[in-house]
Amino acid sequence: MSKSTNQSENRSSNYQTRDIYQVCKDSFQKIHGHIEKATPQYLQSFTNLQDEYLGIWMNFVNSSLAIQQHYASKAGINTNATEALTKVVHDSTEEIVKSYDSQNKIAFTIIDATRQTLKTINENATAFAELNEKIVDSWISTWVKN
Repeated sequence: MSKSTNQSENRSSNYQTRDIYQVCKDSFQKIHGHIEKATPQYLQSFTNLQDEYLGIWMNFVNSSLAIQQHYASKAGINTNATEALTKVVHDSTEEIVKSYDSQNKIAFTIIDATRQTLKTINENATAFAELNEKIVDSWISTWVKN
């Protein structure tokens, strides 16, 4: 008998003799463990990608402004901004920053609400399981007495 056939039979016999609830629990714990290991790597990769994106964006904007400034200077174009134009740029920047801050507040509020909802679901699941266990115990005790 080959080694792989023997291993296959051992696995098969292990599957047949184990409690299904323990099999499911072990399976879930394995999946959970892999997710736990992968999540920090995923988050770090996302953070690195975002940092790279922001760096590239900053470089692109600075390079574009520098080349335009160079051309304007060489061409002798007056680049003095009027007070009205400066105010428009400043006011637009302030509104963009306010909008971004509002977006962040909304996102953090949603995350906090989701966290609270998950906590409530977890507490309710535990209470529901305890209640169901008591119901099953009550039913079983009624059937066993008869």
